[in-house]
Amino acid sequence: MKRNYFKSLFKLSWMFIAALVLTFTACDDDDNGGGNTNLVEDGVFVKGAGTALTDLDAKGLMKVTKNEVLQENRSTLLELYMAVKAGTDGFNIVVVTGGEETVYGPGSDFAIVAEADLNNDEPKEGLWKGSYEETETQFTVPEDGLYHIMLDTELNKIAIARVKWGLIGAATPGGWGDNTEMIATFDLNKMEFVVDEVTMLESEYKFRYSNGWKVILDTVVDLGEGKTGVKVNTNFGGSLDNLVAGGDNIAQSTYAVYKYTMTWELGVGTSVVEEYVKEGEELAQYPDSMYIVGSATAYGWDTPGDHTTAAMHKIAGGGDNDGIFWKICNLAAGEGFKLAASGWGDPNLGFAEVNEFDAEGVTVSDNGGNMSVVDGGMYIVVLDLRNDLAKVSIKTAAVYGIGDAFGTWDEDVTANLFTVDNIAKTLTSPALPASDNIRMYASHTWIPAWWNAEFNVYDTAIEYRNDGGDQDAVVGTAGQVITLTFDDNTGSIQ
Repeated sequence: MKRNYFKSLFKLSWMFIAALVLTFTACDDDDNGGGNTNLVEDGVFVKGAGTALTDLDAKGLMKVTKNEVLQENRSTLLELYMAVKAGTDGFNIVVVTGGEETVYGPGSDFAIVAEADLNNDEPKEGLWKGSYEETETQFTVPEDGLYHIMLDTELNKIAIARVKWGLIGAATPGGWGDNTEMIATFDLNKMEFVVDEVTMLESEYKFRYSNGWKVILDTVVDLGEGKTGVKVNTNFGGSLDNLVAGGDNIAQSTYAVYKYTMTWELGVGTSVVEEYVKEGEELAQYPDSMYIVGSATAYGWDTPGDHTTAAMHKIAGGGDNDGIFWKICNLAAGEGFKLAASGWGDPNLGFAEVNEFDAEGVTVSDNGGNMSVVDGGMYIVVLDLRNDLAKVSIKTAAVYGIGDAFGTWDEDVTANLFTVDNIAKTLTSPALPASDNIRMYASHTWIPAWWNAEFNVYDTAIEYRNDGGDQDAVVGTAGQVITLTFDDNTGSIQ
């Protein structure tokens, strides 16, 4: 068979492919000659001895899916979830055009993506990418499991990802930082992923596989209106009875312990069932706000809450992150300060009320019942109220840039560290290496990930992510410098 069959497929519109899908799903036994599911029409199929489909079958038809960049269907972007056995037997991509079949397999550049080359948002349990070409050579996998197969016929690119489902979100124990793993049983026709007991808060969550949000097939395709790239969702939102790839967060309205069963079935798709198990244990209670006050600070001994700029910030992510607060500010040498809830409410923490000070931080002394530090300067103060304790860490303030405007998504890169000026009481960035979205964060060992303590400058105000979602984008220009004054939460990008 010749490549011209595949080229003609490129020209199929999304509506035509959708019509093919409807054709297969609408047929009854009489339509296909008494239940012969091997009768297929034009389309792109998966088949192989490593799967349940050794012949062409409507259940192996790949379907149009969304480009995550726009969250809209892309007519040349196709996907299928498929259980695959490990070993030398795998599967091929078969294109049927006008009754003719063309068989495709891995191109010369198709290979596993090294861990160091994975984007932060991509699945972590095995991801293969590359081109495909006309060949009988099969795509094979090293481990029995469910796999997400995705390809773009315009780009001639394919990706295969190992699927290990989990729950993630502010409603889950791991917050938005870590999956709650679901355990799978392998079967070529039907697989279940189960977590028997998970405590869910009244908040939001999603299902995602292998600790990833998306698979990136391309970063340069021009989609118009400043959007580029082709990416595939690796998460489900929406609702329990209507899972949507890349959909909105799912709302959990009742705090309790639940069992979740996520089922993939060949030819049917993916569904999930939630079952109530028992009441959740009594939750810890934390103050809505904490403030830093005292003669060591810019806010004096005024009542906590009188100065909004004295507020400490919650960290994003939910789950086990609740109960951690942080604040960057100037502390004067030898002067006293406290950490307290609004109106001197509980907790009201002087030196004696702190259960533990961070041994890796600067030394904190008792100053008439208050806390103090020997050397003045710009510090990050972190308070951990979890586990019925009050723990405090004070370190020299550390702020980093990250992301496209700073040239890397790696955390704590020395070249992106802001310079501390204890005289001017500011932190200043290096010149931006690129014109793109600015992202920056406070770094501390008690804060799990960079995005937990993210903030940005809007006009002249520093606004903090706190325990919310992504902030609105701020676009910087190469060569600009960011200056931050945390005592009054102001900043500039010039």
